[in-house]
Amino acid sequence: MYFIPASLEWLHFDKENLWRIAISLPIWLMFFHIGPFWLFYLLQKTQPVDRLNAFVQGFLYVVIMFIGAHIVTRLHLIAFPDYQFSLEEQFISALLWGVFIFSMTQMYLLYLRFVSEQKLRKEAQWMNLSNRLNPHFLFNSLNTISALIYSSPQKADQVLHQLADILRYSVDQQKEWVSLEQELTICRTYLTIEEARFTENLVINWQLGEELDPASYKVPPMLLQPLIENVVKHVKSRPIELNISVQLEKDSLTFLIKDNGKGFSESVLNEKAQKGQGLDIVKKRVAIAGGDIALFNEGGAVCKISLPVNQCG
Repeated sequence: MYFIPASLEWLHFDKENLWRIAISLPIWLMFFHIGPFWLFYLLQKTQPVDRLNAFVQGFLYVVIMFIGAHIVTRLHLIAFPDYQFSLEEQFISALLWGVFIFSMTQMYLLYLRFVSEQKLRKEAQWMNLSNRLNPHFLFNSLNTISALIYSSPQKADQVLHQLADILRYSVDQQKEWVSLEQELTICRTYLTIEEARFTENLVINWQLGEELDPASYKVPPMLLQPLIENVVKHVKSRPIELNISVQLEKDSLTFLIKDNGKGFSESVLNEKAQKGQGLDIVKKRVAIAGGDIALFNEGGAVCKISLPVNQCG
C-alpha cells in the first residue's frame, strides 16, 4: 500500500535524484510502516496492553505511528535540509494510516478467531458424536457375546477379542477422517461378530469398485457401522441379506447399504419421525463432512451416502 502512492511520486524524479529514494525508502518503511506495526504487535503480547479495549489499543497504535512519523521527519531533515513534513501532516498521516492498518489487522484477527472457533466447534461435534456412539455400540455387541458365552465359550472369547479391536479403533480414532481401508476392516470385524451370532441367518455381499483403492481415500470414522447395526437390529426376515457397496461415481465416493427387510416407514422417509440414534449420528457425521445421505426403499431399506471425492482424497 505504501509503494502505490510512493511509486507515483518517484516517476517525477529524474535519474540523478534516485539516491533520494534509496535513502528515504528504508526510513519510511522502518519507522512508519513496518516498525510501528511490529512494535505494537510485541506490545500486544504484554498483559497491560492486551487487557486494553480495542478503542484504546487503536489510539495507542496511532500514537506509535505519530512518533514514527516524527522520527521520519528528523531523519529526513538530516539527509535533506529542505525536507518539509509539518507536525499537522505528521498527525494526519499517523491518524489515517494508523486507523486503517489497525482496523485491517483487527479484522484479520477476528477472522482467524472465527476460523479457529469453527474448527473447535467441528471437533467438539465429532467428539460428541463419538461419545454418543460408543455406549450404544457396546451394548449391542455385548448382547451378541452374551448369546454365545454358554453355547460356545471359545467362540465367545474370539468375539470378545474382536470387540476389543473395534472399541480400540473407536477410541483411538477420535478424529475427523480415517482411511477407507481402516473403516472397511472394522466393519468386517463387526460383521464377523454378528455372523457368530446369526450363523447362516446372515448373508453379506460386498461390492467394491474395481478402480477403488481403499488405502487412497479417507472417510469419517465409524461411518458405516451404525447403518449395518440398524440392519441387523431391525430386519426380521431370515436370512438377513445385507448388501454393502462402495463405488467411485464422478466426483463422489458413494456408499450403498441395502437389506431385504420391510424398508423404512413413510414417517422416517418423510422425516416426520426420528430416525433412531444410529441413523441420526450418521446423518450428522455426513453433514459435517460436506456429504449427502438419502434413504429410500427398493426391495428393502436402502441408505445411500455420497461424500465429495476432493474431501476424501
